[in-house]
Amino acid sequence: MERAYFILSSVKVILLSVILHLANPYTRDVSAQEEFKIHSFFFIPGGAYHGKNSPNAFTRTYCDAMNDLLGEDFKIIDEVVSKSSISNVAWALSRGQKPMRKPEKNKKTVIAYKTILEALHDETSDINIVSSSFGTALTAQVGIMLADFFGSSGKEKPDINLVMGASMISKESRLYRRLEELSNQGMLTTLIYDELQDPGDNVTGMCGKSRVGAYARGLRMSFVIFGKYQGQPSILNNNPQTGHLHLQRAQSEEKAEKFLEVTLIEYALAGEEIGEKAMEMLKE
Repeated sequence: MERAYFILSSVKVILLSVILHLANPYTRDVSAQEEFKIHSFFFIPGGAYHGKNSPNAFTRTYCDAMNDLLGEDFKIIDEVVSKSSISNVAWALSRGQKPMRKPEKNKKTVIAYKTILEALHDETSDINIVSSSFGTALTAQVGIMLADFFGSSGKEKPDINLVMGASMISKESRLYRRLEELSNQGMLTTLIYDELQDPGDNVTGMCGKSRVGAYARGLRMSFVIFGKYQGQPSILNNNPQTGHLHLQRAQSEEKAEKFLEVTLIEYALAGEEIGEKAMEMLKE
């Protein structure tokens, strides 16, 4: 009788141990833990952004698609966009040539930087900053800030991926060369530029290598006297059919589709499952 009671008690202890073991999240399948990742996406729009209901077809289409695909893991950093388009362009023209000496003292860089860090989770595997036009200058500066932070903090570094479409940043600038250096050092994981530029768009690289040159190009593009400048009408001409190519593309849903194709399918920045969903979305 005592032997049977002992055996029954032992079985209860074993069962209780198994239950407690399974209930402990730290003792679950390690491989399943490793597969769980959060891909955090942030979008910095162009200077003419006017909120989620923007008449800008690219921004509206792209953001709607990313919200559907990623939900809370996609955030628009729109607090950095001034109501004045000229103000946004001027910011990029003034800071699109080289890394800022004190980005921690600039309102736009601080807002974007803090927004990204505050949105991260312990499970965040990668930070993806997608940008267009004016937003590319800010993305470049903030990308450097993030790389410097994780490099000096000793914290585990998530992958940092920068996507700069319709970019005002020139690949000949010190700013872009710094991004390439960080990429070669492994501080930036992916740098997407070439695939998302529009041939014939003279906004691409207009910040150049100097601030004076950037403003000179901006004025020349605005006040076109003899028909066209570098094959394009005035940048002030926003006619969706005959206006400047940069602004035509801003009114194009195809531009949004291109961004989705390159980032989610070709580079699979959000993982294979989201890439497959994006592929199905583009087929519809």
